[in-house]
Amino acid sequence: MTPAGVLVVAIGGEACASGALSMGWHANADVPFRPGDEFPFEDRALVRIDCGGFAAELEPAAKLHFLLECRRSLRPRGELSIAVDTRLGAAQDLARIATRVGLDVEDSEPTASGAAPGLRFTKPDRMLCGNALVSILIPAYNEAFFAACLDSALAQTYDRIEIVVCDDSPGTGIEAIARTRASRFPVRYERNAARRGPRGNFTRCFELARGEFVKFLCDDDLLAPTCVAALVDAFRNAPDITLATSARQRIDADGRLLEDQPATNPVAAEDSVIAGHVLANAMIVTGLNMVGEPSTALFRKTELRGQAPEYFRFGDEAGHGFIDLVTWATLLLRGDAVYLRERLSSFRIHPGQRQRDPAKVKRNFASARSLQAAWLDLGLHARLRPDVLLMKPYPPAGEGEWRTLRSTWPREPRRVSAAT
Repeated sequence: MTPAGVLVVAIGGEACASGALSMGWHANADVPFRPGDEFPFEDRALVRIDCGGFAAELEPAAKLHFLLECRRSLRPRGELSIAVDTRLGAAQDLARIATRVGLDVEDSEPTASGAAPGLRFTKPDRMLCGNALVSILIPAYNEAFFAACLDSALAQTYDRIEIVVCDDSPGTGIEAIARTRASRFPVRYERNAARRGPRGNFTRCFELARGEFVKFLCDDDLLAPTCVAALVDAFRNAPDITLATSARQRIDADGRLLEDQPATNPVAAEDSVIAGHVLANAMIVTGLNMVGEPSTALFRKTELRGQAPEYFRFGDEAGHGFIDLVTWATLLLRGDAVYLRERLSSFRIHPGQRQRDPAKVKRNFASARSLQAAWLDLGLHARLRPDVLLMKPYPPAGEGEWRTLRSTWPREPRRVSAAT
């Protein structure tokens, strides 16, 4: 529990600002702490953290964990200052990791000694107020199911939507459908001058989006009418989230329900807030995309803006054939997720899907292994069990305590293969 009245914490030094609580390994520390420990504070308890230069000297895994704890403990718009010479490579690495975990880098400020500028970060305020514009983005290629896909977007109950269709198909069928649908929502259609391919078409849709939030919808998938409204509400009700998703269902070419697979089994028995980096760890280490395909989730466009022009990647990993996995991993390292039990989207399985090309399947699984390796290099898996999630009820009732949910997912890293 947070000590009464504590708003500012100084970590790693005996001297601290007036009214601040000192936390560290020295004898006079108000709160005993060593790098690697979890902070003894509730979520969003602190308005400021002043930190000694020790953070820049930590091993990469300990550095990542430390910055995740800072982000968790800070209030929205709370500040983190680290007394380290910004000219050092270690400080630049620290700033890079802080950005990856969802902290905004601010202008440098003088250190307490005045020797050199230090690093300063702020925690974004991610709580939504009002009704934001949502861009439903359809990277279109296959016209066979496009009409049903578009109609499911037009049937949304949420009232601030634009629909963007980027047409990468060789024919005119998608354009004819898009231009003849009457709707209360604007439908912005663009035909690609030259074939872009799946990743290029996703990127073009993303660049054209005007909404604060983006919701991809693949051209053979469907949305439930309340999908966008429910996912937007998650950002209105839960602080610190960077992704909202839901259960989904598999359907065949004729729209008939298919049985669940391990990845589509419900993650939780009730609507939940899930610690983002813990969910990412479970997803990547087990090789199961329990977050969902591109059509399942909603997120803010600005969360990926710093990755331009290759928006859909995790670090240097492009995730060929796994745009969803690398995107979810990036977002979940930056904040938490809301998972809704209602099946708000349908993922269609049919013979015409490009994922069935053997050459692409081989390349895609090699890319998935590279993503696993990149995640394991972060070292978080050594602290986190992939069969355990940290969750809170949704909608939240106060801060509440994180509770663990153990699953039947494998506990050890599973090598992704074509048989997975």
